[in-house]
Amino acid sequence: MAYIVCAEENQNLWIAHVPDLPGCFASNEKRETAIQAIPAAVDNYLDWCKKHGIHVTGLSSPMIVSEVIRAWEFEDGHMVNAFFAADRPPLIGAEISEFKLLLETTYEDLLASVADVEPEDANKVLPGEQWSLDGILEHVARSEWWYLDRLGLAFPREGIPADAKLFLREVHAHMLVTLPELQKSGGAVTLAGETWSARKVLRRSLWHRRDHTAHIAKLRARLC
Repeated sequence: MAYIVCAEENQNLWIAHVPDLPGCFASNEKRETAIQAIPAAVDNYLDWCKKHGIHVTGLSSPMIVSEVIRAWEFEDGHMVNAFFAADRPPLIGAEISEFKLLLETTYEDLLASVADVEPEDANKVLPGEQWSLDGILEHVARSEWWYLDRLGLAFPREGIPADAKLFLREVHAHMLVTLPELQKSGGAVTLAGETWSARKVLRRSLWHRRDHTAHIAKLRARLC
């Protein structure tokens, strides 16, 4: 059975996702290049799963490009990101443990990517970059807090820690305990022109963690 690929435009990049493999993606400035990179991305994802003891079944070639969606600007410059058909179905009970394992693994990978970084390097913004390493962690944490907030499931804004790692830890822990609530929120909501669901929150969280884990690895190579 063929596997589905969905492509979205996001901040001048095209990101191709494989909905059946949460967190599996390929990105490029050109849409066709991002999509063509998916078979290699799938192989890398399966290797990553095997390395972490995550069992994946039910995937075979060829791939079918199901949806291609461009980002568009809503009021006040807010860019609306894709909501795919694959984002709509509610979560089922059997998936909760699978998503929990994926969230725990991507969190561990993200923390490992900044292990043993000297404080001065953690706060250094390299030329051409938007964030320092600590800034990336804060960005990931704040994004996930915002994703959950779209469904009314975020913890109070006043509880956000100033420390990036602590913020990330608290958001991650909150995401894990919120998984049953994500399962219960079977519908979709639209805020500021953008549609959200439990699956979209998890898709974007896993993609974002893996994307920035790779980003940090590139920055650390430049710091050496």
